[in-house]
Amino acid sequence: MLGNLPPELTSFVGRRAEVTAAKRRLAESRLVTLIGVGGVGKTRLALRVAASLRREFPDGVWLVELDRLQDESLLAQSVAMALGLRESRGGSSTGLLADHLADRRLLLVLDNCEHLIEAVAKLTEVLLRAGPQLRILATSRERLGIDGETPQAVPPLLTPDPGRPGRPGEAAFYEAVALFVDRARAVLPGFELTEGNLAAVVQICHRLDGLSLAIELAAARLRVLSPEQVNARLGDRLALLTGGSRVEATRQQTLRACVGWSFDLCTPSEQRLWARLSAFVGGFEQDAVEGVCTGADLAGADLPELLAALVTKSVLVGEEHGGVSRYRMLENIRLYGTERLRAAGAEPGLRRRHRDFYERLVMQAEADWIGPRQVELLDRLEREQPNIRAALEFSLTEPGETPSALRMCGALHSYWVVRGLTTEGRRWLDRALTGSAEASVERVEAMYTATVFASLQGDVATAAALARDGDEVAAQLTDARSQAIATLAKGAPPTHSGDPASAVPYLEAALGVFRAEDDVYWTVMALAGLAMVKAFIGDPDGAAATYESLLSITQARGEVRLQGFSLWALGVGLWKRGEPVKAAARLKQSLRLRSRMKDTFGTALCLDALAWIAADRGQARRAAILLGVVATLSRNMGSPVATYPDLLAFHEQCERKAREALGEQALRAALEQGAELTLDDAIGYALKDRTAEPAPATGAGSPGTAGIGNVLTRREWQICELVADGLTNKEVAARLCISQRTAESHVQNVLNKLGFTGREHISAWVVAHRRDADR
Repeated sequence: MLGNLPPELTSFVGRRAEVTAAKRRLAESRLVTLIGVGGVGKTRLALRVAASLRREFPDGVWLVELDRLQDESLLAQSVAMALGLRESRGGSSTGLLADHLADRRLLLVLDNCEHLIEAVAKLTEVLLRAGPQLRILATSRERLGIDGETPQAVPPLLTPDPGRPGRPGEAAFYEAVALFVDRARAVLPGFELTEGNLAAVVQICHRLDGLSLAIELAAARLRVLSPEQVNARLGDRLALLTGGSRVEATRQQTLRACVGWSFDLCTPSEQRLWARLSAFVGGFEQDAVEGVCTGADLAGADLPELLAALVTKSVLVGEEHGGVSRYRMLENIRLYGTERLRAAGAEPGLRRRHRDFYERLVMQAEADWIGPRQVELLDRLEREQPNIRAALEFSLTEPGETPSALRMCGALHSYWVVRGLTTEGRRWLDRALTGSAEASVERVEAMYTATVFASLQGDVATAAALARDGDEVAAQLTDARSQAIATLAKGAPPTHSGDPASAVPYLEAALGVFRAEDDVYWTVMALAGLAMVKAFIGDPDGAAATYESLLSITQARGEVRLQGFSLWALGVGLWKRGEPVKAAARLKQSLRLRSRMKDTFGTALCLDALAWIAADRGQARRAAILLGVVATLSRNMGSPVATYPDLLAFHEQCERKAREALGEQALRAALEQGAELTLDDAIGYALKDRTAEPAPATGAGSPGTAGIGNVLTRREWQICELVADGLTNKEVAARLCISQRTAESHVQNVLNKLGFTGREHISAWVVAHRRDADR
């Protein structure tokens, strides 16, 4: 199934009526908002509803978590990233999303919208208009307030009357009690609801107003306290917060009381760490905790035990990301920690320590970038993106801290490029550059990055102005390195504005200085630009020699990105010279490296070039399948892979050859087959030799999947399953929101591909596959 829903780590308790109601509303409305107080369980309900509807959305169910996002200007970009989209040069994330959703039937789950309510409302309205088959399920403390929205209140869990709790078996049918018992068993195996503890458990659930988060925190205390002790302590804390409205305010106060009570149950060291951890945004790792939170009153040696204790007490959530252990705080718990930190007057100092740690992190990543840790560094920067944004925000809002922002922006250059975040990069750079006019090395490097990003996005006038300003700043400094960086920047605008030949003198002059300074990072940056320019101006020998120099440096140091870039360029050059075997070998080397980097654009370039080679060698079907993959990647990125004229010509020539060899119908089938491959499957297919071409379908595979060996598209698999469920063509059309004629065409295509003569054969085939899958 397409999408990115996380697996459920704990059992889902109750909410049957709410799940049914939300599913019904989503069938009738394109926007449903789950509304309730913090901690009531909106997110968990949304995830359960979304998971149960996967079959209804052929283009996937996609979760966008907004609790970590503080800057509303990054909202569209965050949604695009969650969908796996990459912004195009000069394009907007909103436009990219609108294009992507125009013909897709998918469910978008926007979680925790309340702090970005106006921005979410505006974007939601745009996306619903752009995508007629789009459905959105949102969670918020208030409705979005746009036309067509269907709100659904998420009430607290049902709780027995504490005056008449009944018997344990009867009380366990109430959702709040069932949740408490389930979570209690997680921390205290063998826990049972008995006549002896029933009154205390029911009192706990009642006093916590049936709020899911509060109940889970209370159940976590059973590791050290009995239900009676929990109930006694809880009563004291709630008595302090009895004022205010009994409608919404009381529930919010109840959650704060629960969190505060949980804070009071922690040891003094745990409390100090809890408050200091509130400086982090999103997740964090232990080395970050050591760098930000330790001091005379909190030793680094004690951190593992303290972190484990906070996880046990449900203050922290432990997570695994690619084999790396991380921690995360629920937002309400983090905000409570912030209040405690602020009350102690410790917030400014801790924010500065947080900024200092992440500045060191990005600076070290730049220093080690041309080396064997590049993929590891890229992954770490990606995991820490919310914290890096928070560090940048601190530096840009705290008086006198702009130089730190400039340093970080310059050091993030390569990360932003690889991850396609040039628009975000330009936003930070604009703020940093306008925040200080002092001449410095940091300013020169930031202006270089700003110049390159403006050039990449086609904003040549701005790029040229930035290059001139950078040259003036560098002239005020005495070091040759800064002046060389400014010179290198002057080569970016002509490179991307149709006059690459005029960039050569700048690039060569800068390269000479970097080599003399033995500056590896800037040497490879200059070599990459010079090699590309020489290829553009029709100097294949000069380009090849420059790429070989670049490859020599990067291979020797275990660098991945520019090594992959060089191998791709050398492969294309070998193909142009009529050496397809050597070319394919280079391209496959590049493909392996680019897939390690999760570099979608670079991967697509390699797959496109391998398609050209396949077409030249008479492997028309293989070429068409690869072109189908490239077409899908291009749509997801919002721009064609073949961005330069010669690459576009090669791409079109390849498609013509495949059409001539296969015919229009077979070409379309092969293109569609490639479009249905997952990226991992496509890479695996491209790396195999010609004997590994997909064979015509013989029933291999299973409904709902689209592997290399399957000839049916994902849509056709859906049609098969619906036919097997007894739906008519008219009912299939209604279920998938397509015309009846389109449904009939799909059914006929399935019959033709599988060699069947009737719908009953499709049904029998699907049933057989389901039976095999269940074994």
